[in-house]
Amino acid sequence: MTSLTEAIGRLVELGLASDTHQDRQKRRARKMAGDTIDRIGDATTTADTRAIRKRDLLDGPEEFGRLRIDRSRRSKSVRA
Repeated sequence: MTSLTEAIGRLVELGLASDTHQDRQKRRARKMAGDTIDRIGDATTTADTRAIRKRDLLDGPEEFGRLRIDRSRRSKSVRA
């Protein structure tokens, strides 16, 4: 039986190991896309409208989200 400290250490190592190179690339690409959208966005619209447009561009149409197998299912409350 392992001690609590060893068990916590193993869990932390597993959590850090799950951050694969591909996941980092996806996050980096999403951030770069978001920054670009912010730079070229329409400054005459409200901040809420810009946020909705940005989310729609980054996430794609809601109809396609149901078909994608590489995305986790999210409820509408999370997206709002």
